[in-house]
Formats: sequence, structure tokens, C-alpha cells
Amino acid sequence: MTTNPPVLGLVAGDGLYPEYIVRGARRRTPELRIVAVGFKGETNPAVIPLCDVYREFSVGQLTKPFSFLKKHGVQNVIMAGGINPKNILSLRPDLRALSVLMRMPEKNADSLLGAVITEAEKEGFTILPAFTYMEEHMPQPGHIAGPRPTPEQWEDAVFGMQMAKEITRLHIGQSVIVHHGTVVAVEAIEGTNNCIRRGGELGNGKPATLAKVARLGHDMRFDIPTVGPVTIQTCAECGIRQIALEAGKTILLERDRVEQLCKKHKISLHALQLPEEGAPPPANQPS
Repeated sequence: MTTNPPVLGLVAGDGLYPEYIVRGARRRTPELRIVAVGFKGETNPAVIPLCDVYREFSVGQLTKPFSFLKKHGVQNVIMAGGINPKNILSLRPDLRALSVLMRMPEKNADSLLGAVITEAEKEGFTILPAFTYMEEHMPQPGHIAGPRPTPEQWEDAVFGMQMAKEITRLHIGQSVIVHHGTVVAVEAIEGTNNCIRRGGELGNGKPATLAKVARLGHDMRFDIPTVGPVTIQTCAECGIRQIALEAGKTILLERDRVEQLCKKHKISLHALQLPEEGAPPPANQPS
């Protein structure tokens, strides 16, 4: 007697993240059948041959992707990888997406993705946490790579994490650049790497800190913060000499390469555990 293999649906955005999801899923469940939805001009082509079935759609379509996933027996879905924020601003929605947009008082990335999840659940899909199969890539509190932070850097790391968390409350972004207790740049719709470039330019090349966190009340089913070699290289080019990540809520991609780059460029990389709201900030450097 033969049984049908388990099926996983993947909504694949840009970057390496979707590829990591597929490889992690294959290691854990070799017989898994992966059915992927991609987006024109967004999805990393490297993920396509790793999937059993793949089809590309325009950003803003809902009806056809849902039908495609259903046709291939998908029930569980992971949303992995981002969409260029500029494309979110220039959506070409189908009728269903247009109906969703008309009901939304706010149209930031959080609310848009949350609305997509709500519509998917109406169709009977279960949206799994975006860190599924990725737990080993989520750093816990402590030093990760590069030199240990100086006391001044540590103060900037703690301050930066607090400021980054505060801007998430306003649904602006997830990252800030700080230098000696001053916020130099705040991430908005341009994304982390462009925020880094702007922070480096405004800081006149002075060594600064990138702090990156998950949003307050973050829905872990989408848009988990990620850091990889491109982030480190951009920091190196722009005078960022410290990166502080929120422990347990950030994905670190290509860790070996990241560690090499941090060592080469003398960038301190560590993960901080943010205290509960109202509690005092961490006092000690990561061990």
C-alpha cells in the first residue's frame, strides 16, 4: 500500500531565506513534496530547482496563487523571504486583493501581510511560523563573531535595540543606526541595507552600530528579520563596526561566511535578549 508524500507550500520571496527553508525541510523530511509560489522580479531563481513544483505570479495576486496551491494538495504553508517595499507600493491587485485593500485602514507591510494570512486561512491553509526548519539559524544571547564590543559600543548596542524596538511600535521599520547615543538613521521602506548606507553617509564614516529587532508583538509567521553576508559587507563599506541582533528572533544566514567577514572587517556581532517591557536594560556585555 502506498501513501501520498507530505506536501509543504512555500511562498518564496527574495534572498537566501526560501532556499534555506527548502534545504532544512528536505533534511528533516526527505520525502516531503514542496510546492512553491514565486513572484516576478522578486524570487531568488536558486530556489526554483529545489522545489518539486514552482509557479510565478505577480505581486498583488491572491486568487490564482491560492488555487494553484490547492490544486497541488497544499494545506501547510511557509512564507519566506521579503518583497521589495517599492513593489508593495505599486501593487497590481486582482479583485480579491483589491477587496482586501479597500477594507484596510492602514497599508503598511505588517498589515498587508497580516491580511494575506487572514485570506489564506479563510481558504483552509495553515500558515506555519517562518522559522520552521530554521531554528538552528536563530542565534541565542551571546557573542557571535568579530571583536568583543567595547564598553562604549555595548552602550550603543543596548540603546540601539531600545530605539529599534520603539520604531517597530510605530510600524516604521526594524533597524536603526546609532553612534555615541545618537540615532543617525532609522529604517523605513527602503530596507536595512539602504538604511545602513544612509547611516554611514550621515555619520561621516564614524564607526557606528546597527541594531536590528523583531517588531513588538511580531507575528512569527512572516517577515522575520534576517542578517547574512550582504548585510555584513554593506556594514563594512559604510563604517558600521557593530551589529546587535535580537536573540531568538533573528535569522542568521551563511554563518561561516558571516564570521569570516566580521573577523576580516573587525565588526562585532552579537545577539541580545531584550528584557520584558518596563524591565531594566541588560547591563553586561554578551559572554
